[in-house]
This record gives sequence, C-alpha cells and structure tokens, in this order.
Amino acid sequence: MADAKNKKEIIPKLPYGQGTINIMPDGETYIYKKNIEGKRRSVYGKSVKEVMSLMSALERDIKSKKVHKENITLAEAMYNWLERYKKPKLKKTSYDTLRKTISSRIDNHDIGLIRVYAIDADMIQEHLNSLNETDCLSYSTIKKCYDALNDFYRNYFLQGKIEINPMLAVQMVNRENVIKETKKIEFFESEDIRLFINQACSIFSWSKKPKYQYGFCLCANIFLGLRAGELLALKWKDVDFERGIIYVHENLQLVSNPSGVPRQIYETQSLKNYQDRHIFMNDKARHYLELQKEYSNFTDASDYVCCTRDGRHAAIAYLSNNIKEIENCAGTKVRAHGTHVIRHTCASLYFRKGVKAELIASLLGHSVDVCRSTYIHFVEEQKRTAVELLDDFNIQDV
Repeated sequence: MADAKNKKEIIPKLPYGQGTINIMPDGETYIYKKNIEGKRRSVYGKSVKEVMSLMSALERDIKSKKVHKENITLAEAMYNWLERYKKPKLKKTSYDTLRKTISSRIDNHDIGLIRVYAIDADMIQEHLNSLNETDCLSYSTIKKCYDALNDFYRNYFLQGKIEINPMLAVQMVNRENVIKETKKIEFFESEDIRLFINQACSIFSWSKKPKYQYGFCLCANIFLGLRAGELLALKWKDVDFERGIIYVHENLQLVSNPSGVPRQIYETQSLKNYQDRHIFMNDKARHYLELQKEYSNFTDASDYVCCTRDGRHAAIAYLSNNIKEIENCAGTKVRAHGTHVIRHTCASLYFRKGVKAELIASLLGHSVDVCRSTYIHFVEEQKRTAVELLDDFNIQDV
C-alpha cells in the first residue's frame, strides 16, 4: 500500500481539458482518460510517461483519420464503396456499368469533387435535376445515377459514417418530366421481315455459299428473340432439333480487360437473374438453324452456332455489320443496325399475336415489369385491340 501511495503522489495534475491520470486498484497500472473529438478515450500503461505517450499517439491517429474523413470526395468514397462492397457480388458487366455511372455521372461533375461529409439532400437533388435539364440525359441514365447514390448512402449510413442519410429526402425525376424523349423501340414490320429474310438467306451463285456469315442465325433469331450475347454463346449441343428446344444457359459479354490490352474482352457469364431457360423452336427458327448447320464447317456439339471462319465465337460487331449490310441491300424501311432490332422484332410478333406479357417475359428472359416497360407501345396496342373487340357486342344478345 505504501508503494501505491508513493505512485499516487507523483501523478501530475493536468491542465483543464487535458483529462486525468489515475492508478488502477492493482497499484501497478495507470489509466489516462481524455475527451477527443467528443468521445471519452482511455489508455493503460505501467507508468505516467507511457500513458501520456500512448494518449498522444491515439490523439494523432484520430485527428489524422478525421482529416482524411473530411477531405475524401464523393467520387473517391463511391469508388471505394464500389471496390469493397459491390465488386464481390456483381457480374463483371454490372461492375463495369456501375463504374462508368460513377465516372461519367458523379466524378465528371462538380458534386463528385465535394467532400462527401459536406453534401446534403439539396445538392444531390440539384445534381439529378441538372442531369435532366442541363445534360438532357434519358430517364434510364438518370435512374442509374439515382440508384447508385441511393445504394452508396444507404451503405454509408449503415456503417455509421454519417448520422443522416441525405437520400431519404431526394426524389427521382418523374419520367414524364424528363426532357429527353424515351428511346423508341425499333423493329421490323411484316414487309421489312420479308425483305430482310430474303436478303439474309441469299446464296452466291458462283460459290454456292451464303452471302452473309450470320444471315441464317439472324433469321432464326427473329423467331427466338435471344439476346446478342446469348446467341453468341449458343453451341450446337444446346440445340435439340429432335425435341424442337433450344437451351439457353450462358451469355457472352464484353467486359473491361484487367490487363488493359486489349481494352475489352469477351467473358462467359450466367444469364440475367441467374435463371437458365429453354425456348421452343417454331418451324421457321428450326429451318434457318438447319440451314446454318448445313453451310457451316463447324458442327460438332461443342462448336458455336454463330462462329467465325476459324471456328471461334462471333462478336456483337460482326452481327451488327451483317445486319447493316442486309438492311441496306434489302431496302428495309427500318435501318437499325444494332442487334436489338432482331430481338425487338421477335417481341413485336408475340405481342401482336396476343401473347400475354407474362409469357413473353419468360420467353425473352425478362422480368414482367421490364417487359411491360420496354415494350409499352405494344402493351398499349394490345389494350386498344382488346377494347375494340367490344364494338362487335350486340345488345340484343343480352
């Protein structure tokens, strides 16, 4: 006890605001308590000198973290969030898309340079409004930015890094208030389908070979509605001619190459929503796929249906180039050179035959909501047709 008393006598009395040093009941350990940045902190040591040194180190560490915390910009914080929390669970294509959204819609704007802890709901709302009113971006592009900010701030709030989530007060721009018109869905009408197919199936008289490397595949897809990546990934083992079924379970997508050379590479990925599906072939789809196999030099089970002349899988650019050439030579009214025109044409045929949106969504691999919003023009057309059926109603039949 005498030793403990001696130790108490040498404990210094610290100036106001610098905390207190005391000895623990064991008579051996010192404790230094001090308020740092509004929180009570404690360190322990075997001497006054040790606890004072430990407290100084702790204070420096806390203040350095605070400086970094205050200086980090919104863009920097979102990139950190992307790498740490989103990358492990996203597909490579989804990761690339989100990174591009942060880069082009946050980092390249003034809001991306503001310290993340200084941003409030008004700033975010003003930014979203400017994407519409100044940049004149589409609804879907603005929505991607809104969703990214919403997801980021929710994560930041749950981590305790902010006391209030500013996104709770932010409103997404209403679709009807978006200045840029919604991109029109382009598809072939009946005459264009006829012109396109006749040209796509052309055979050179002098070589007895198809004029277009992917003509038959594109014709078949008018009646299948596969995504371009799904068509590229399709192999002959996935095509069951006997049962009339195509099994869709992979998707080839362009993703950023980590090594940087080339900048983008094709990567095999699972389907959207991670759900394999199968599609029944009608007679037309079967016919064009049989022609594709007849004229192809690569017909083993593991060979690609849409392949290059050396047997490798094709690329989206190759399909687009074929579509452009076919449209120009055929003289189609619609000149949409992207691969989506084929898929949209298939959807139009289903809708105009009165097939329900739920079934179309299943065939195309969409969610029902996405199917209805993407093909709203056809949905409205179906409603109009349904109402017109009542014109034949005879009141005398009641």
